[in-house]
Amino acid sequence: MKNNDETILEILQGHKTSKWPAAKLVKIFIASTKADFVEERRLLLEYVGPELQTVFDEQKIEVELVDMHFGASEKDTFDAKLFEDHLHEIRMCHKLSRGCFFLSLVGNKYEPLIVPPRLEAEIFEALLDKVGELGLNCDILENWYFKEGNEYILKDCRFSTLEEWRAISEEIITIVHECMINMPAPAKKVLNNTLKSVVEQQFNFALGLAPGTAHRVINIFRHWDVPEETDKFHQENSNHVNKTIDKYCSEQIKLFHSNVKLLIPEENNIYFKVPWKPGGINLIHEEHEAYLNEFKNRVLNKLKGLIKKSLDDEPELKSKKKIVEENFQENITHLTLCYEDMRADFSNSEILERIKQIVQNTTNVRHNPILIYGNPGSGKTSLIQTIYRNFEKWFSCRTLRIIRFTSTTPRSSYNLELLRVICQQICIALKLPEGFLPRDASFDPLYINNWFQSLLRNFEDMNQVLVIFIDDLHLLNPLDADAINALSWLPITLPKKVHMICTTSTELEKLRMTPVQKERFKNPDSYLEIPTPDSLEDFVNKKFDALEDSFTKNAVARLSSLITCSEYGLTETELLEILMPTSNSEAVIHVEDANFNFSSLCSIRRKFEPLLREKIMSGKLLIEWSHVLIKDIVRRRYLHNQETLRNTHTELANLFFFEFCRDESCEDEEEEGEPAPLLSEIRETPFQSTVYKDVTYSQRHIEEAWIHLLLAGDTIKLKSLCMCNYDFLLAALQTFSVSYLRCLLEHVRCYLLDREIELVYYSIRKSTDVLTRDTYQLGTQLISWLRPVIERGGGLMSSLVTSAMAWCDGFTLPLVVPLTDWLQPPLPQQSRVINTPNVRLIESTPSGQHVICVVDSEPQLWHIMSNQLVHTFKGHTGKIICMAVTKHSQYLFTGSYDLSIIVWDLKSFAVKLRIHEHIAPVLCITGGLNNSVIISGGEDSSIIITSLSDGHVVMKIDHHRGPVTSVKVTSTGDILVSGSQDGRVCLWSLETFTLLNTITLQSPIQMIEVSADSVFLLACCRDNNLYLRTLATGTELHSLVEHKTKVRSICLTQDSCRAVIGGADGKVYIYDIHSAKLIKCLTGQSGEVTAVRVTDKDDFLLTAGGNRVMFYPFRSDDNIKNFNKMKKKSQHHLQPHGGFLTCLDISRDGQLSVTGALDHIVNVWQLNSQELVLTLKGHTGPITAVSFAANGLFVASGSEDKTVKVWGLTLGTLVSTFTGHQAAVSTVFVMMDSSRVISSDRNDTLCIWLADNGNLLQTYPGPSKCVRATNNMKYAIATNGDVSLKIWSLVKDDEKYNVNHSEEITCFVLTIDSQHIITGSRDMSLKVWQVVGGKLSQVLIGHTDAVTCVAVSVSDKSQVISGSCDNNLIVWDINTGADLYTLSAHLSYVTCVKLSGDGTTAVSGSDDKSIIIWDTKRGLQLTSLQLHYPIISIEPTSDFSRISVLLKDTHFMPIICLHNTPAKYVKLPTYCAPDKDIIENPKPAPKRQMKRLLKKEVSLDTYTWQKKYAHLTSNLVIPAVDERFKRRFSVSASMEEISKIPQMKDSQGGLGAKQASLAQSQHFDQLEALWNKRSPPRRRLHQSLSKQSSLAESHLDSSDEDGHLEDGKYVT
Repeated sequence: MKNNDETILEILQGHKTSKWPAAKLVKIFIASTKADFVEERRLLLEYVGPELQTVFDEQKIEVELVDMHFGASEKDTFDAKLFEDHLHEIRMCHKLSRGCFFLSLVGNKYEPLIVPPRLEAEIFEALLDKVGELGLNCDILENWYFKEGNEYILKDCRFSTLEEWRAISEEIITIVHECMINMPAPAKKVLNNTLKSVVEQQFNFALGLAPGTAHRVINIFRHWDVPEETDKFHQENSNHVNKTIDKYCSEQIKLFHSNVKLLIPEENNIYFKVPWKPGGINLIHEEHEAYLNEFKNRVLNKLKGLIKKSLDDEPELKSKKKIVEENFQENITHLTLCYEDMRADFSNSEILERIKQIVQNTTNVRHNPILIYGNPGSGKTSLIQTIYRNFEKWFSCRTLRIIRFTSTTPRSSYNLELLRVICQQICIALKLPEGFLPRDASFDPLYINNWFQSLLRNFEDMNQVLVIFIDDLHLLNPLDADAINALSWLPITLPKKVHMICTTSTELEKLRMTPVQKERFKNPDSYLEIPTPDSLEDFVNKKFDALEDSFTKNAVARLSSLITCSEYGLTETELLEILMPTSNSEAVIHVEDANFNFSSLCSIRRKFEPLLREKIMSGKLLIEWSHVLIKDIVRRRYLHNQETLRNTHTELANLFFFEFCRDESCEDEEEEGEPAPLLSEIRETPFQSTVYKDVTYSQRHIEEAWIHLLLAGDTIKLKSLCMCNYDFLLAALQTFSVSYLRCLLEHVRCYLLDREIELVYYSIRKSTDVLTRDTYQLGTQLISWLRPVIERGGGLMSSLVTSAMAWCDGFTLPLVVPLTDWLQPPLPQQSRVINTPNVRLIESTPSGQHVICVVDSEPQLWHIMSNQLVHTFKGHTGKIICMAVTKHSQYLFTGSYDLSIIVWDLKSFAVKLRIHEHIAPVLCITGGLNNSVIISGGEDSSIIITSLSDGHVVMKIDHHRGPVTSVKVTSTGDILVSGSQDGRVCLWSLETFTLLNTITLQSPIQMIEVSADSVFLLACCRDNNLYLRTLATGTELHSLVEHKTKVRSICLTQDSCRAVIGGADGKVYIYDIHSAKLIKCLTGQSGEVTAVRVTDKDDFLLTAGGNRVMFYPFRSDDNIKNFNKMKKKSQHHLQPHGGFLTCLDISRDGQLSVTGALDHIVNVWQLNSQELVLTLKGHTGPITAVSFAANGLFVASGSEDKTVKVWGLTLGTLVSTFTGHQAAVSTVFVMMDSSRVISSDRNDTLCIWLADNGNLLQTYPGPSKCVRATNNMKYAIATNGDVSLKIWSLVKDDEKYNVNHSEEITCFVLTIDSQHIITGSRDMSLKVWQVVGGKLSQVLIGHTDAVTCVAVSVSDKSQVISGSCDNNLIVWDINTGADLYTLSAHLSYVTCVKLSGDGTTAVSGSDDKSIIIWDTKRGLQLTSLQLHYPIISIEPTSDFSRISVLLKDTHFMPIICLHNTPAKYVKLPTYCAPDKDIIENPKPAPKRQMKRLLKKEVSLDTYTWQKKYAHLTSNLVIPAVDERFKRRFSVSASMEEISKIPQMKDSQGGLGAKQASLAQSQHFDQLEALWNKRSPPRRRLHQSLSKQSSLAESHLDSSDEDGHLEDGKYVT
C-alpha cells in the first residue's frame, strides 16, 4: 500500500488515486420531533456546535449541525416535499461528514406521521381499489395525487393552511392505515414504511445509505420519569385525534426503541431519565437544568470521540513540507473539477481527433501551444476534461499532466501565482535535484517567467511528456504590472515533449497578448474553434422563474446575488450566517423576507442543483455557480445597479469581518487616550491581530474576504483590516506566498490610488527576493522601508510599523531587527500616467480615484488606476476655460466661452444647473460658503455669486477694472480672493460682500493661489514673475525667479510649504515658499504643463501637458534627507553625515560606535539609544580610518588631509594631531595600552606615536594598506594586498618575517593569544602562521573561490570562520585543518564575517545586500536581514545585541539588534600593560612633557578607578563583570529611548575596605608610573583579539574582541 508521500506525488503528476482528499467537514443532521427536545436542540446549536468548532479549528475542520426545525413553521413538519429534501440532506451529510453524520433524539412521542410524498403506480392503484372495497373516501387520494411516469406524486400543499393540511394529512394517513392491514405483503410492507414517524424514517434512511454506517450514528434516548401516569401526561404525549392512529403510534414507539438498540452500537446510544414536569423541559426546574448540563457534556464528548477516531482511522492526505502541501491542495481542487461529470460529450468528436493528431505529430519538434476558442456554454471545459482523461493513452511514455481552471482558486486567478504554482508542481513531480525552489528564487514576474521557460526545456532530454491545460485563459486577472500584455508569459514556441492546451471565450485579437503572439496563434494547428451551441440562457432563466414561484423573487435574488458576488464561492455555513437570523431561536424564518433556515436553504439548494456545483478549496466545501454564464445572467436579473452590487459586497464583508467590527465598536466606547497593549501581551498565534483583540485571520480572509471590502467601496476598512494591516500581510505571506501578496496589492491598485497602499505595495515589491526565501523578514522589511515615513500623529503606516515591531518583540527565536533608518521611502518618482490628447485643465475628484480632464468643450472623467474613460460631459457649445470640483458635495463646475456655467452631478453625471449671467466668457470659477454658492469671474470684469441650490444670483460685484482672471476662497470658505488684469488682488467677505483689503501688484494678474492655512498668496503676473505675499496684509515676502520659462499653471501644496509651477518648457518647478529656493524640477511632459494640482494631504501631484496626465507621490516626507536621531540637550553641535560613510568602528564595551565619511566629519553614536552624541570636526579631507582606544576614552581618525587626530570622548575635544605623514592616511590602529597609535599612509610609511601629544616614537617602511599589532604589542603585521604579509618586532629591529600565498592576500586576523595569524588569499586557501618565526602551522583548503574575510573565536582560538567569493562560509578547526561546516545561503560573495565573544554565533555580510546570523556549533542559519545595499563591513558587540553596519555609498549607518541573541556576553578587557622591552626601545622618542591631556578627562570615581587600576593594588586582577554589560537589549526596550544605564556604585566582587583606601590614597603620578610598568605575570595573560581586516575593502578598520585567561583556561 502506498504511503502518503507516494500518493501525493502521484496526484501531483496528474493521476487519480483510490485515496482521494475530501472536504474537512463535520456535518451532523439532527433528527427529532419539533415540539419535543426544544431545549436539547438549542444546546446542540448554541453550545455543542461552537465547542466542537473550537476543538477542531486547529485541524481546519468546519463543524455544522443541521436542525431542520430551527426557524421552521409547524406546517413545515408535515410537508412531504420538504421531507424528501431532508432525506437528500442526510445523504449529503453521510457523503461529506467526518466521524458522526446523524444524531437522533428519541423520546416518548412518535410524531409526526407524514403523508407519503410518492407511491409506485401499482401500489397506489391497489390502494385505491382497497379504499373502494372498504367504502372509504377515495376522492381525497385522487385529488391530492397525480401520475407522473410510473409514480403517483403528492401535490404541492403550500397554498393550504396548517389546519386544512393537518386535517387532510390525518385523513390520508387513516385511510392508508386501515387499507394496508388487508393488502398483499409487498404492498403492505411499502405502506407500513411510509406510516412511520419522520424521525424513524430518517433514522432508517441514514442506516440504509451504506453498509457499516451505524458506527457513525448517535442516538439519544430520553425517558420521562413519571411518578404516576396522569391524564395530562398522556395528553402531552399524544397529538393524534384518531384513537386508532394514537394506539398505532404507541406500539410503534416501542418497536422503534428496540430497533434502535439493535441497529447501532451500544456505545453510540446515550440514555437519559428525566423527571417529568408539565410543559416538558424547563430550566426553572433544578432537575432539568442538571439534565441539560449532563446532556451537553456527554453529547459533546461522544461527538469529539467519534470525530477524533475518524481522523485517526482515516488520516487526511497531507505533506509535511509546506511547498508540497500548498501545491497538493491547489492541484486537488482542479483535479476534482476535472474528474466531475462532463456536461458535453466530446469522446468521438472531430475536434478531439484533430487535437490528438496535432499533439502526436508535434511531440518531437518545437511547436506552438494550442488555443481553443468557443463562446460561453460551447463545452470548452468538457473538451478539456476529455483531452485530459485521454491524453495518457496517446503516448507510450510517462506523462505529466497539469490542469488549471482559471479563477477557480486564488492561485489560478493571477498570472504570477498561476505560473509560480505550475513551476513548483513541475519541480515536485520531477523530483529535481535543486529542490522545489531554486536557491536564488525570487517570486518576481521576470524571474518566474524565466524559471518557467527553463523548466519546460528540461523535458527535451527526458523520456516523459508534459502537458499543461489552462481553461478560460481570458479570466486571468490583468493586474497593473501586466495590464497591456497580461498573457505575454504564454510561450509562442514550446520545446519538444511539451504541450500546452488553453481555452478562451475571448477572440484572439482581443486577448491581452503581444502582436507576435497573436501572429503565431493564427496558425491553423494552434488556433481551433468549437462550434457555437444553443444558448443556455433560456434554460437558466426558466429555472430562475420557477424558483421565484416557489421561494419568492426576493429570496432567490438575495441568495443568487451572494453566490454571484463571491469570488471563489461560499460555504453553507457562511451562507447561513448571512441568510438565517439567529437573534430569536423560537421565531419562524420566512423566505418571503428573503431569509432562510436550514430547511428552506436545503430545499432551494436541491432545486438549484443543475446550476450550482460544490468544489473543495483549501479543505473547505464551497458553493458556486457551475458556469460563468450563470453569473452574468444573475447580474442582469438581480444586480443591475451599482448600489445593489455594493450592498451585497458589504453584506459579505460584514460576514467575514464581523468580529473585527464588533471589537472596533467596543473600543469606541472605551475612554480615549488609553494606550493599546503590546502585541506580545495579547498574541497567541502568528496571525493574531495586533489591533483587534481575540480576532485572528483565517485563510478565508486571505482568499475571499478582502475583495468584498474593495468592491463595497469601504476603503478605510480595506486598508485598516487588510492591505495596511501587519497581521493580514503576514497571514497572506505565510499561507500563500509573496507573489500572491503582490497580486492582492496590485489587484487593489487597479481600483485605488492611495499613498498608504502604494507604500505597502512598493515595500513588498522591493522585498520580493528576500520574502521569497524568508517570510519571517516581513516585519523587519516593513520596519526598514516604512518607519522613515510614518506620520508623527500616528496613522495607518504608524500602526503597521508598530504592529511589525510588536510582532518582532514577541518572536521567540533569534531575529535581526533594524533600530535605525537608512532607506529612502519605497515610492517611485512617478506613480501613473493617463494618455489623453491636448489636456488643458485637470481636477481631481474628492475621492482621489478619478481625474477630470478638459480637452476642448467636453470634460472627461477618467478612472486613474485603470486608465479608463468613465464618462464624457456634453453640454457646452464653446471651449471650456475654467473648472472646479466641490470637495464634499460631488459637483463639477465648468465655465466656457459660450458665456455659460454648468453644474454637473458627478454621481449621476446629470446636469444640475445651467447659469447664464455673464455677458463675456467665464474665466474662473470656484465654490464658497461650504459649497452653497458658485463664484465666477469673467472677461466682463464682474464677479457673480449664484446659489448652488437654485442658480439664482446672490450678488454681483463690479469692482475690478479689468477681466477677473482668478477667484479663490480661503479654507474657511468665507473669504473670497479675486485677481484681475487691473493688477489688483481683492479680499471680500462672503457673508457681507464687503471689500476687506486690496493688494496691488506691478503687472496684470493671470493666476493666483491661496495657501491652505490662508497665510500666503501666490500671484503670477503677465510679466511672468511669481510674487509671494501675505494674504492678510499683502506684505511682500519673496519672488520665485529660478524658472526661466513662461509660467502656464501654479498651485500651492496643502502643507503650505511648497509652490508648484508648470512651465511652457514642459517642466514642473517645485519651490520652498519659505526660502524661495527651487527644490526640485520634474520632467517628462510632452508639451507645455497647462495644469498642476495636488490631491488631499499632498499625497499626489497631478500635472497635465501635451497628451498625458502624470501622477507623482508628493508628500514632503516622501524624500527623507535625514534619518538620524540627535541626542537631546547636547552641549555639542551635532551634524549628521552629508557624504558617504567610509569607515566604522565600535567600542569594546559595546556602548559607542564611530563613523567617518567623505564629508570630513567624524560622528560618535550611542548604540543603546541610537543617538548621535558627538560630531568631531577638524579634518580637511575625507576620513579614511577610525579606531577606538581599548579603554574607550578616545577615538583616533585618519584622513586624506595626511593627519591623524585624537578626540577625547568625555568632552568631545581634540586631544592631539599627528602630522608626520606625507600622504593620505590609510590605516589607524590604537594599541592595547591605549597610549600609542599605529598609522600608515599611501606612501607605505608606518608611524607609531603617542596618543596624548602626537609625538612620534617609531617609523617603519613597509606595507600600509592594512596594519595591526598583536595584543601583547610585541609585533606589528601589515600587508598591501599583494602575495606577502610582513611581520616585524616592535621590540627588536632585526626580527622580521615575511609570509606568502601564491596569490594576493585578501584578509588576515590575529588569535587572542597573539601566537598565530590566519591569512586568506585569492588562491582560495587560508594559512595559519606562527607570529614568532613566521612559520606555517596549517593550511585550510575548501573554498572554491577567493577568500575575502576571516574571523577567529575569542573563547576558542582553534575555531575560525572564513567567507569567500564562492558565496559560502566555512567553519574550521585550525588544529586539525578540518572544515566543520559549510554555510551556504548568500547569493553573492561574502564581504565580511565576525564571531560573537563566546564563538557560538557568527554574522556575515555580503554583496547580495544581506547579513546572515549563523549558529557555528550546528552549522545552521538562524536569521537574516536584507539591507538593500551591499555590505562593506560589520562591527558587532560581544553578544551581537547591537550590530553596526557599513553600507556601500550611503550617508547612514544601520544599527541592528539581534533579538533573542543566542550568544553570551563576554567582557572584553579594556587595557593591556606594555612590555618592558617596548619602553626600552633603542630609538627613544624625545622626552615629552606630562601634559596629561588624556588623564584630565578621567574621573577617578569608584567605577573608573577599579576598572583601570585595581590590578595594581589587589590580587583580584579581573573585577566582576559589570552588570550593565550583561544586559540583553530587547526590541521593546529599543523601541523607546533607552535611558542611560547608571554606573555601578558598589562592586559586589570588588576590593576590601583597606585595599580601597590604600589605592585611593596613592598619588596620581605614582599611579601613572605604575601603569607604565610591566604588569604582574597574571596580568600579562590578558590578551585581546584583533578583528579581521579585509583587503577587498577600500578602507580597513577593526576593533578587538576577547575574554581573559586564568590558570591557562579561558574565562568569560
